[in-house]
Amino acid sequence: MTAVGRWFITPHAVHRYIENIRPGLDYDHALGELIRHSDTAHFVRATVVDGICIERWRAPKPTQIRFIVSHGPGAKPQLVTVLPSHDRRRSPCRRRV
Repeated sequence: MTAVGRWFITPHAVHRYIENIRPGLDYDHALGELIRHSDTAHFVRATVVDGICIERWRAPKPTQIRFIVSHGPGAKPQLVTVLPSHDRRRSPCRRRV
């Protein structure tokens, strides 16, 4: 299997993309869409967890899909999961009207 795009996309990430972003889409079409969305994503921030660099990336508007990328051992980074476009949390500073 070869990796297309800027990183290897794990099967888990494809399943999360289907679950969070495109319910009902088949695996192969979801993988193609995920490759296109992730190729246009921009870097948000990085953290180190147990010696492994974990990065957060976000696709541009209108989708704003969030990606988690791991830089562990190996030749190519891995897109390990896909988060919903937002976390549905409200800022504590925003007043409800």
